[in-house]
Amino acid sequence: MVSITATSRALPGAVALAEAVGRFLAAEAGEVFCYWNYASSEDPLLEVLRGTGSRLWDREGEVRTVLPRARGVPDIAEHITWQQDHGVQVRYSSRLPPGAMVLTEAGSVLTTGLRPGSTYVVVQDARVRPAFSALAQLLWQRAEVPPDQRKDVPSEAERQMFRMLMQGLTDSAVARQLGMSDRTVRRVVAQLMERLGAQSRFEAGVRAVERGWI
Repeated sequence: MVSITATSRALPGAVALAEAVGRFLAAEAGEVFCYWNYASSEDPLLEVLRGTGSRLWDREGEVRTVLPRARGVPDIAEHITWQQDHGVQVRYSSRLPPGAMVLTEAGSVLTTGLRPGSTYVVVQDARVRPAFSALAQLLWQRAEVPPDQRKDVPSEAERQMFRMLMQGLTDSAVARQLGMSDRTVRRVVAQLMERLGAQSRFEAGVRAVERGWI
């Protein structure tokens, strides 16, 4: 087991946690992995992730989250919906370790506390990152893919984007209304076209209607 005692710094409260996570997500590229194993929204991490806004949409790299299997917990249902609508891949597991973690290439924040409000620490030591990455990969591989995350089912945000484009809005207009960058809109539209096997946006719109996406 890797000891992080000498390489970590405590984050005293939600404000410090938000600043650390925001700093790590400030980069425009790189993968992000998160697991969260509390049953209450009193813990600040999920709210902190929501506070990052379009940063998750705009990243060039996968953003993945693993949550407890008890996905129907009312306290976290809204957070789950928000993450899915912002391009986060969400899976569920009954074998998560206690605590929570956000892992990025710039560093990580984590806690091993068993109760909401436990202190988070920030770690930026390259020597321990491989261990965290291995843990993230193991948790992701063991987690379940929920039915509503099938590749052929668009998120509500993607449906909304399609409606706007079919109304004739430009990429820039869609980006402003959804709080994204122009680049993100173009990337998401290209991904949707690929999933639909469409050669143009018009054809993608027709196929989306045929499938009941919009």
